[in-house]
Amino acid sequence: MTYPLRTTIRVRTYELDSFGHVNNAHYLHYLEEARSEFLRQMGLSFNDFAAHGVQLVIVEANLRYLRAARYGDELVIVGRTRDVRPASAWIDYVLTDAATGQVVVNAETKGAFLDARTFKPCRAPEAFRTAFAAHTGEDSP
Repeated sequence: MTYPLRTTIRVRTYELDSFGHVNNAHYLHYLEEARSEFLRQMGLSFNDFAAHGVQLVIVEANLRYLRAARYGDELVIVGRTRDVRPASAWIDYVLTDAATGQVVVNAETKGAFLDARTFKPCRAPEAFRTAFAAHTGEDSP
């Protein structure tokens, strides 16, 4: 498997805890920022949700912390979509320290599509299903 989506984030001072490393809760913010960039790389944006009358809500997030990140570290975040279903999809992430190449966090989030008016589950618009399916990182036969 490959990770076709990529972005970077530099650790800021306000993201540190009293021990001097990134507080675990901030990694969810990093994943949010990465998803926004990944959408752009897939040819979409958050504006497309409103245009199609849908929302994508995160219904599950799993993170495995392997190393501490500290102020000034540049984190490379690579990602891929997987298990793309009619109304949901997973995104896998690997956050790596750019200077050392060491993995800091492995993560995954599951997003579910909701109708923006009723907030009930709905099928993802074709543009989203197609874009997500094209970025799974699976090798073509």
